[in-house]
Amino acid sequence: MSRIYDNWERLVAAVLRKQQLWELFHEQSRSPSIRSEASSSNSSSFRDVDFEFPSPESSSTYWKQLEDAVANSHKLFPKLVWISDFSPAFDVEVVLLGSAKLLGSGTFGSAYTAAMGNGIRIVVKRLKSVSISEPEFKRHMDIVGNVRHENVAPLRAYYSFKDERLVLYDYYETNVYALLHGKTGLIRPRVDWETRLRIAIGAARGIDEIHTQNDGKLVHGNIKASNIFLNAEQYGCVSDLGLTNTIETIFTPTARCYAPEVKNTQNVSQASDVYSFGILLLELLTRKPSVHVPGGPEVVDLVKLVTSVKSKVRAAKAYDVDLLKHPTIKEQMVKMLKIGISCVAKSQKKRPKMSEIVKMLEDISLMNPVNRVPSKLVFVDDANPTFDLEGMLRASAEVLGKGTFGTSYKGTLENGNIIRVKRLKDVNVTLYSFQKHMEVIGRMRHINVADVRAYFFSKEEKILVYDYYNQDSVSALLHGKTGAGKIPLDLATRLKIAVGAARGIAHIHRQDGGKLVHGNIKSSNIFLDGQKYGIICDTGIGKVSSPVKLSSTRSPGYFSPEVTDTKKVTQASDVYSFGVILLELISGRPSQHTTDDGEVVSLVKWIESVIRDDWTSEVIDLELMTYQNIEESMLQLLQIGMDCVAIAPERRPRMSEVVKMLEEISGIEPSFESGLDDPLEDPPGGLSIGSRLEGLLEDLLPKLII
Repeated sequence: MSRIYDNWERLVAAVLRKQQLWELFHEQSRSPSIRSEASSSNSSSFRDVDFEFPSPESSSTYWKQLEDAVANSHKLFPKLVWISDFSPAFDVEVVLLGSAKLLGSGTFGSAYTAAMGNGIRIVVKRLKSVSISEPEFKRHMDIVGNVRHENVAPLRAYYSFKDERLVLYDYYETNVYALLHGKTGLIRPRVDWETRLRIAIGAARGIDEIHTQNDGKLVHGNIKASNIFLNAEQYGCVSDLGLTNTIETIFTPTARCYAPEVKNTQNVSQASDVYSFGILLLELLTRKPSVHVPGGPEVVDLVKLVTSVKSKVRAAKAYDVDLLKHPTIKEQMVKMLKIGISCVAKSQKKRPKMSEIVKMLEDISLMNPVNRVPSKLVFVDDANPTFDLEGMLRASAEVLGKGTFGTSYKGTLENGNIIRVKRLKDVNVTLYSFQKHMEVIGRMRHINVADVRAYFFSKEEKILVYDYYNQDSVSALLHGKTGAGKIPLDLATRLKIAVGAARGIAHIHRQDGGKLVHGNIKSSNIFLDGQKYGIICDTGIGKVSSPVKLSSTRSPGYFSPEVTDTKKVTQASDVYSFGVILLELISGRPSQHTTDDGEVVSLVKWIESVIRDDWTSEVIDLELMTYQNIEESMLQLLQIGMDCVAIAPERRPRMSEVVKMLEEISGIEPSFESGLDDPLEDPPGGLSIGSRLEGLLEDLLPKLII
């Protein structure tokens, strides 16, 4: 993947050099509309403007400097820092054949979009006058990079060197300002109530997620219609996160989207974010803008407009006339107006929290019969279920165990079939978010991942239904029965458990655009199939549950050191947890134990202390010592396990790499998916894609820029 990153860095360098040369040779021919937008608007993007370069005959000096820029562009910008757990959704060929556009300039700098030949786009923002140091900038980008939510435009990468600061985000086609108020000279599109409500709910969810980050201290600071986009499901998606905290500037006085206490970026707070979101709600209701754009409609003081409404006649004048044509949504409109007015309260203490706003808006959505909570089991990809909610509730139940996220039961249905039921606790997401997550989990079909067969969601109960595995969990097999009743696990079985579980986790990590995390990998969540391969269960439950602070009692040695609560899990922390599983399989010991003096010692720490003294044989389970010629395999397995539990997340291997290593050690035939993770891997009998494209770089880069 490193070649992809290197060429992306060169692409960004080319984009910036392109802008510099354009400014150098076309200062007098810039579009007046763009210049006026840059000087008088807070918006960073209202219309796309293509670069126009002169012909080769028109300026030999121009072309000479352009050739020099191309030749040296890769030296200008040393390294982009890619955010952990994200990988580019395009390859080198696509990048090199891309084209660049200037989107516009705003409060925090200039924005560009790189459009790939396959239609994929990414936004490059070049910040101006960053007021914090390079280390502070990097720390802040790391915080912003940890915000992973479908209603927040993700930070893909950043760059920081000397006075240059770049941030790379996903590109979204439609922003709410353009949707509501149109572009200059164009007819405004029709925006129905359902779309406006989705914009509000999505944006609220995104801002609420932002406010939970960095121990509840992260602030967006620049919420306005032009910074809200529509995602694929047509819900609002918040962009430009992280810029306010890096640049000290005074906001334009004519902009009516900021709280009265906010004069510059140093005054922003979560309460001022709520105020700005309230303005967005009022804008959705009235279709009147709060920020001036040259050529656009006149700015309206929305707070003054709605608070002056004292009668039903005046109220009708405040709402968008298009909405008033539909009397069936009147009650929903009134409720949204009340939420908006509460958000723009002058007193910060009287403004609601974003989490409260999300619930209120979703209550409005549930007024639509289509969106009401289902009162039955929802089956995933099963058109002919063999049981229903009533049948499940009548089933005889046996408690299998209690864990961090709820209690598991073995249910025997009236027809004799057995299911595993997970009764979740402390679920803190809405029906919509729960359904979306179940859709992701439901599409994740893999032989080494336990399928969710059905789910149930109500105010009181949240339940998941899985197939039941007759085999015990790995935890029970390793640490359960002792003495004569214990069935020993031979080396071949332990390797099959490791390979199967690793394949399952690697498949999980490929889902949801390569962002899905299991989050609770432990030996009690791994079962055996009929061929004794490991099957991973309970995928992604932590995402829908309230964050749980971790301690030695709640996290028996499986969570990595950087994970302080269940919301901080990443794919890298999954790798750590799997490393603990490998150490359990090698040693036969539990993930942690308590010494005679009451000290809790993790398996990782114990093995590190043993290896430090070079007593590696002591690490191996006595049950395995009866087998011949296993030392080399066990040492290789131990090395993989120790690599997985490295303290630094970036030093841990990816699960796809772990799968390949385990398949080599065990001699198990590689699965089809094992070779899909690295597009630059050398194919049998030929050069890799990366090697073949490497020589094309110098030929194609000038075409990209010109």
